[in-house]
Amino acid sequence: MRFLGFLIFITVFILPDTSKSADIYQYIDPSGTIHFTNVPTDPRFKRRVPKNKRRAVSKKIDELVLETYIDAASQAQQLSPALIKAVIRAESNFDPKAVSVSGAQGLMQLMPETAEDLKLGDPFDPEENIHGGTRYLRYLLDRFDQDLRLAIAAYHAGPGNVLRHGGVPPIEQTRSYIKKVLRFFEFYLKENEQGAHMMAQSNRRVP
Repeated sequence: MRFLGFLIFITVFILPDTSKSADIYQYIDPSGTIHFTNVPTDPRFKRRVPKNKRRAVSKKIDELVLETYIDAASQAQQLSPALIKAVIRAESNFDPKAVSVSGAQGLMQLMPETAEDLKLGDPFDPEENIHGGTRYLRYLLDRFDQDLRLAIAAYHAGPGNVLRHGGVPPIEQTRSYIKKVLRFFEFYLKENEQGAHMMAQSNRRVP
């Protein structure tokens, strides 16, 4: 009994609490290399959530997996990860198996012909879908002179409709879609800013 009491004393009072210091952070550089650290000094690092503590986004795709794919695609196409996430939420609400009534597929709801043009092997594969959808978004932004509203409109209604009307098409669903994506975009931008601020505050406390 004395030995058991000694073990409890050692465990509770002497051994250090590593629960807070064991967090691991990661970020993916433009070349696709994943970097890890337990003392992040750059806001691009994001905390890796232990598997048993992760939550699924809308119970459909693992949050860390989603963030990893979005970060890689955003760096490859030089687009804000908040914009990519906003489009995914508006299009499929994070369901990688979503299919619309018009036949659009996956997280970013790519039409089969668009997926074929993008040379996707499987439009329902989350990584392929996110990279393909992000490439398509970059193409639309470049085509419409970086006008975000027109690019979003073209993503929803097709670039032909935007060109035909010389701007946002007079389609109620498209106009509502633009507002929804921009609202989500603003939300995720603020979320990222708060995360970066918390990271900076944490870094200032490191001796």
